[in-house]
Amino acid sequence: MKIGLINIALELFQNKKFKSVKNILDMGSKELRVSYDQIKHAFDQTDIKFNKKKFEKLKNFPKGKRISTKNFWQELKINDYKCSDINKSHDSIYIDLNKPLTDKKLLQKFDLVTDFGNNEHIFNIGEAYKTMYNLTKKDGFIWIFQSVFGGNGFFNFDASFFEGYAAANNLSIVHSCYLIYPSEYEQIVVPCNKNLFNTLDLTKVKGVDISYVFRKKTDKKFNFHYQFGLNDNQNNYSINFINSEYPSEKLYIPTKTIKELKKKAKKGHKISIDWLRSTGIKY
Repeated sequence: MKIGLINIALELFQNKKFKSVKNILDMGSKELRVSYDQIKHAFDQTDIKFNKKKFEKLKNFPKGKRISTKNFWQELKINDYKCSDINKSHDSIYIDLNKPLTDKKLLQKFDLVTDFGNNEHIFNIGEAYKTMYNLTKKDGFIWIFQSVFGGNGFFNFDASFFEGYAAANNLSIVHSCYLIYPSEYEQIVVPCNKNLFNTLDLTKVKGVDISYVFRKKTDKKFNFHYQFGLNDNQNNYSINFINSEYPSEKLYIPTKTIKELKKKAKKGHKISIDWLRSTGIKY
């Protein structure tokens, strides 16, 4: 957990977005990858108390022993902390994310489930994100942080993955952003707008990551998303916000019926034509 994620977490707690979070599961036995000065400065920008003694080992960072993220969450009064991993480090729960979750005691158990650079190492990645959804309570939060450029796993991610994940499963989007790495342990948080890549010189950055925080609105069965709405022949989901392209919390709703799309397609509306063609519907 690097400084960019710490800053986002503190912002969400400061703004009361996470006020209902009482327990957490980190997917992967995660560790803090920040210096003492970085984390102290971050806490100093909030009214959240900071136990300096608990983080003194970070004065030797990046050398020395690493500290579990459990210590950070405890500073935010989340004392019911768990993590999952197949290596069993940091007292982690054993979960093989390549396979369906079978432990019913873990179903809808957690207020916040995080993937901070863990699931890109899982070959059966769709099953991993289904498990993440199933671990989360209704009205709980799913926080995914993954690589767009410069990652070290099986996969890099596009924003459309996260938008589709939300649209297919009635998740509201609480927060989204890109995180740019000028150096290994420095992150700059910027709005999640793909036009960034038209201006960013990727030869001058260490990497680019993406972060999405979702709120789970229902306890319905998980749905896999199909691009272009192929999973739903009745509703077309599109980004359509009143005030801002990236508001503080957004939720997908159907914007057009098949009948309306056919009518517009017959009049030559390109988006309607492309959508109907992609789904194989004649008009």
